[in-house]
Amino acid sequence: MKKISIIIILLVLVAASTWIIFIPIDKKSNLVEIKKAEGEDYFFLSHSFPYYKIDYDAQKKAAKSFQASSLLRTKNIASWEFAGPLNIGGRIVDLEFDPINPQIAYLGAASGGVFKTIDGGLNWLPIFDNEVTLSIGDIAIASSDPNIIYVGTGEPNGGSGSLTYDANGMYKSIDAGATWTNIGLQNTRMTGRVAVHPTNPDIVFAACMGDLYSASPNRGLYKTSDGGTSWTNVLFVDDSTGAVEVVINPQNPNIVFATTWKRTRYVNAKDYSGVQSGVWKSVDGGNTFTRLNETNGLPPVGFEYSRIGIDLCASSPNIIYCMYLNDIYEFQGLYKSIDNGNNWIQTDDFALIDAMGRAQAYWYGRVKCDPTDPNILYVIGFDLYKTVDGGNSYNQTFFDVHVDQHAVAIHPLNNENVLVGNDGGLYRSQDAGLTWNHHESLPISQIYRSEIDYSIPSNLYFGLQDNGTSYTPTGDLDDYLFLFGGDGFQALVNRVNNFNILVGYQYGNIFKSTDHGLTWNSSSQNGVFGTGNWNYPLTTDPYNSEIIYTGTQQIFKSTDFGTSWNSISPDLTTLDQTGTIVFGTISFINVSPLNSDIIYAGTDDGKVWNTLNGGNTWNQISNGLPLRWVTCVETDPFNQSTAYVTLSGYRFHDTMNHVYKTIDNGQTWTDIGSNLPDIPCNNIIADPSIPDMLYLATDVGVYYTRNSGNTWLPIADGMPVVVCSDLKLHQPTRTLLVGTYGRSAYKLDLNLFLGMEQKNNLSFDISIFPNPVNAEIASLSYSLLYPSEIIVSIFDITGKLILSQKNNGHVGKNIFPVSFNNTPQGIYLVNIKDGIESVSLKVLVN
Repeated sequence: MKKISIIIILLVLVAASTWIIFIPIDKKSNLVEIKKAEGEDYFFLSHSFPYYKIDYDAQKKAAKSFQASSLLRTKNIASWEFAGPLNIGGRIVDLEFDPINPQIAYLGAASGGVFKTIDGGLNWLPIFDNEVTLSIGDIAIASSDPNIIYVGTGEPNGGSGSLTYDANGMYKSIDAGATWTNIGLQNTRMTGRVAVHPTNPDIVFAACMGDLYSASPNRGLYKTSDGGTSWTNVLFVDDSTGAVEVVINPQNPNIVFATTWKRTRYVNAKDYSGVQSGVWKSVDGGNTFTRLNETNGLPPVGFEYSRIGIDLCASSPNIIYCMYLNDIYEFQGLYKSIDNGNNWIQTDDFALIDAMGRAQAYWYGRVKCDPTDPNILYVIGFDLYKTVDGGNSYNQTFFDVHVDQHAVAIHPLNNENVLVGNDGGLYRSQDAGLTWNHHESLPISQIYRSEIDYSIPSNLYFGLQDNGTSYTPTGDLDDYLFLFGGDGFQALVNRVNNFNILVGYQYGNIFKSTDHGLTWNSSSQNGVFGTGNWNYPLTTDPYNSEIIYTGTQQIFKSTDFGTSWNSISPDLTTLDQTGTIVFGTISFINVSPLNSDIIYAGTDDGKVWNTLNGGNTWNQISNGLPLRWVTCVETDPFNQSTAYVTLSGYRFHDTMNHVYKTIDNGQTWTDIGSNLPDIPCNNIIADPSIPDMLYLATDVGVYYTRNSGNTWLPIADGMPVVVCSDLKLHQPTRTLLVGTYGRSAYKLDLNLFLGMEQKNNLSFDISIFPNPVNAEIASLSYSLLYPSEIIVSIFDITGKLILSQKNNGHVGKNIFPVSFNNTPQGIYLVNIKDGIESVSLKVLVN
């Protein structure tokens, strides 16, 4: 327990230091001006630059395209192997108990999908992985039939990390999560809360927040009376105000409460409060709503409020609690009603004002009432607080759990059985919070960057959202240890002496340890100037493990593994300004494995640079590339004049793609991503053993090509549609490692993959037309992953060879004419063989 306390203290200190970035310049509107974008804007800015909008339809199409391409290759396809972490956790947004069986519960991860346990939380299995989105907002179980479950997609908490997945509206299961059906509201983006009628599971309310970064008519409270076949917006305030909470009185379902939240985010600014934020009540089953105000004892209408949380006691639903945040996003007050919301009083919440008065309280801002005892209320904030006397006093509970609470579930048959979800995962108590266990079986970590220890490749390192840097000394999935705090980013392990480690967190801060993490010293203060990106580059020279590079606005080089640094470039981000600079930083650095004097750099304002002489001169080589956030630059391991660039963003009616190649050190660029969907690409690796073999991490999965981008295919199965944020390749063991933002990490044995891939050359996209054949010539269509001589043979039903022809098949789709001239009517077999694999089709000749 003592070790956990130390870890939490470190996380709190680091997290607290990041909460002062926004400086109000207009108290009335809360619009803020920031020179460098806040970390929570990182995903939006990288995905939206330079248009500052996201093509949500393209996200869905890309996810469906990736799923379809994977299904075509299910024969003999290699599978990803899960690599952990299991015991670190990640952001949980909702928890729900089965109302009858305390051994069954459901969990919604911010960007990891829905999980279910049937053994009281010992084991959790994903049950939402076949869908096109894993971004979860809320889960609701029908109390009248626990087999009916509704899921609202889209995390509502107001950080742009939620945008790593596009939400896809509401889903419904009628078999306890075994299968799911999309039931509409695809354009509502983010779901705050879902409530199901206590006796009619077809009546459901969905509180929807709408698009985070733009005004939207698809906000407010929606109701269905037919199980999701149709929806009606029953509470709409305006296009900048969404509904975030909804609760139904289980004894009188005509009484429904909802809260609205005025919230709009802009590039470099946000407005998370307004006079539109308020509490609403319906007495006609949710068909019409009336706003409650100061005459009822609540804060007065006409003032600006931020997020408002509300809940009622299921056993005494006349008792309701409501928590307000003020116009600067701090705790304002916790109010209570004992007469169905007709009158309210402020509770004795002075202890909460000091404890919860944080400038980003909207990140949690909820309350959860015990379903059996109206005097027990959990207040969900940075820490978790509880009253057991109806609001006369509040005390912290669940001490030493990870900070940033989001969800509490109390079982109605045993109110000491409590689940808590936060940014660090899942905690369970069987004594109402006095003691607890951290469940270490959830693969929901959000990974920014990954690293493989070169000398001991079972040692994996991950930089995690709000969970610091962790590593495994054994390779076991549940044996990841805390290494450093804050938001973790790139770690570097010295190839020669793996006791020397560099780690970092926000904005280019780098720390060095020479004793494998026992002690740390600041590295970035010794010669690195400027402000780094939220997710900044840290790169090793392929020849010399002591030489490393990082970047802010300039590129810095260290020859002593980060003890000291020197600038080797001018400012690479502000020349030829376009007026659309976002962070204004270097986003990626790569050093050629063939020549250490060749260094490439990409920036977040759409520039690519290189030096061919170790940094003495730098060349801007962006001509021919779209203006997009540069996510990765990779130099070729076979030709020092060849390099690859990946880009984020979306097309928006232009012709850009996301992967480009140069064969002349950047003088010209060729688009090699034409058969990829329109989806941000995050990382690319050129295989050091196979020319023209590339591996590509995207927002929907990992692709590969054997022919330098002429054909891209999903590389393996065993992983859901998930944001793949980083790739690493350990050449001695031929291990490909992918870090995901929401489902931890996976690895692939490339030797096994290549062996299976050779057998997979002919295993998809084969057809013959017309069939039945009613002409002399039919067209055989097949696709190849790599060039091969194809033998096409025709056999009659007795096995007699009728015809055999050869064809030099090329990569991609091939059309091969097959002659049935003077062939009698009947059934024939057309056999296609490439020397390794043989596939046969039945053909009917009329």
